[in-house]
Order: sequence, then C-alpha cells, then structure tokens
Amino acid sequence: MKKQILIGMLLLLPMVGSFAAGETYYATDYLLSAPEAGEAGTTAIHMSSNAIVAWADGYTNMQYGTDVDATWMTPEKALGPAEGTSSEIVSLGRGGTITLTFPAGIGNRPGADFAVFENSFSDTFLELAFVEVSSDGIHFVRFPNYSNTPDPVGAYGDLWTRWIHNLAGKYRQGYGTPFDLEELRTAYNAQLAGDTDFSAAFAQQLTNNFPLLDLNNVTHLRLVDIVGDGSVLDSRGSVIYDPYATTGSAGFDLDAVGVLNEAFVPYADWAASHPPGNLQEYALTGVPILGRSESNGFVALGYCANRWASVAISVEVSLDLESWSNAVPESIEQQAAPDFIQTKLLFPADALNRFYRLIFEVQ
Repeated sequence: MKKQILIGMLLLLPMVGSFAAGETYYATDYLLSAPEAGEAGTTAIHMSSNAIVAWADGYTNMQYGTDVDATWMTPEKALGPAEGTSSEIVSLGRGGTITLTFPAGIGNRPGADFAVFENSFSDTFLELAFVEVSSDGIHFVRFPNYSNTPDPVGAYGDLWTRWIHNLAGKYRQGYGTPFDLEELRTAYNAQLAGDTDFSAAFAQQLTNNFPLLDLNNVTHLRLVDIVGDGSVLDSRGSVIYDPYATTGSAGFDLDAVGVLNEAFVPYADWAASHPPGNLQEYALTGVPILGRSESNGFVALGYCANRWASVAISVEVSLDLESWSNAVPESIEQQAAPDFIQTKLLFPADALNRFYRLIFEVQ
C-alpha cells in the first residue's frame, strides 16, 4: 500500500532533545518495591489483562542448568499465552537460560513494556531470574536489579516481594512481573553521570551494550536463572538469595512473556480503530513542514516519523506536478525520541521552486 502527500511551504519546527538531565539510580529508591499481587500498589499484571497485545512466539539458545528433569524440558510451553498453572512451564534449571523472540518485537512506550510470568504457587515461594534485552540477539543489556533479602533461604523458604526489584519471578502464577524499557535509558544516563550505586561489573556491561540497543525495537529477551545460594550478585554487588536447593525442576520456571507495547503496530491493526485513508496519520506525528533553512539558504524538509509504524518513507521532487523523480538531499539530520524520529532533509537553495511529496509504503 502506498500513499503520496504534497508538502506545503511552512517553517521548520525545532529539534527535540532525547535525554533528560539529573537522572540517578540507587537501591535506596527501591528499598520497598511494589507489593504482592492483589495488594494496593502492586504492579502485577494478570495473564488475562487487556494490556497484553502479544506473546513470545519463538525461542533460541535454550541452555538448561542443573537439577531439572526431562519432564520440565519443553521450551515450547513458554510460548503463547500464560497458563497460570504449575505444570505448563519450562524449567531453566539451576543457572539455566532461555532467549525468547516476538512477532513484532517490543517497543518503548510510557509505563511497562512487557511482563514475565513464572509459576510460583504462592506469594512467598519465589524463584528469580535476571532479565536482559537485545536488538540483535548478540548484545544484551541486563535490567538494573536489587535484592534486599538479608539471609539464605531454604529449598522451600519464603521471600518478601517488596525486597525484590526488577527480577523476574516476583509474583505468583497467573501474574506477570512488568518491566519498563525506559529504565534502561535512565540507568545508562545515570551511570554516565556517575550517579548510581552499580558495581563495576554491572556498570561496564551497561555502558558497553546499551548504545547497541534500540529501545524501540527489542527483538530478543533473555532470562537467566539466579542460583540462590548467595553466589550471584545484584546490580550493586549485593548477594541475591532465593529458594535453594530445589531439585527436579530447580531454578526459574517460565510460563510466558507477554508484550504490552510492540515495536511495530501493523497498519491493518491500527486502521481497524481509525478512520480509513489515514496512512499519513499512521506514519507521522504531526504534519510535514517545508521552508528555507537559516543556514546557507538551503531548503529544509522536516517530518517526524512514528517509531512504531511499519512504513517506509521516501521523498520525490517535481517541477510541474506531473513528472516526479527521487529527491536526493544534500544532507540528512535525525534525532530520536521515545515515540518518533525527527528527520530534516536539506536541498539546494534553487530547490525552492520545486514541489515535494512524501511517499509512504506499508512494509
């Protein structure tokens, strides 16, 4: 599907910044995290929530840890909607990992962007896992996390939900632990400013890998079981305890991963709830603008493309509104924000006597 729009002569809007100042990240801000499912202030997301728009539909790099029986080695059970039972899961085993993929990726919008479902039978028997995301399946960024459980926990001992921050498995079966991709940007900016309590090891992986992550197009999600004997550390270097040592289905028991915000919204899905013929509205935030640049007399064409729209945008030029050809700019400037990419194209000054149009093509 294609659509063409002719650009009128207007002033260029100013560029929009993409980073906030004064960001920090400290465990003291999360000494008491959100409470159990069903309690006031909980962040738990029920498996039947209308906020879930998709589920993981593929997996790769399944690496089982120790003490897991063959009965629980069925990674396909982690695909599709959460079941909310104790049996329809894949057990990672002690120290095991799994990487999941999604039909349209995961995107960064306000609030939580995805939720991880475990199969705990209670609010206190909680087996935990690290959560890591990637845009290429190679470079992963781990969510900053804190555990304030002070003492070792026996094989079927208890954890307090409020002492757990950004670790999967915080909630009982049927309820997902939510994660907000924007927290990764906050943590990265805070680390660059030296305003975190992260350990040297966590800070290094964050600063090395975050620049390779597209928050608006997360394609892979990796879960890493936490061995709860005190040998594994959280983001600040403190010990993480969880039930140890369980057997048979040791470690994190994955039910499902639900997507709250997709990286791309198919045009057909978007059009179902919008008036027909609005491909421009689907592709752009606001209207495109054309005017003379303040520098060197160039003609500047600017537009803001929605990050979640699966559409290709190109520019054509004409002298008479009848014959059109591909427009080649002198330069291209881009700046990203969470929901859009602002693009400015500069054309030679004599281009002011020409007509321009944007071509949208749904991918």
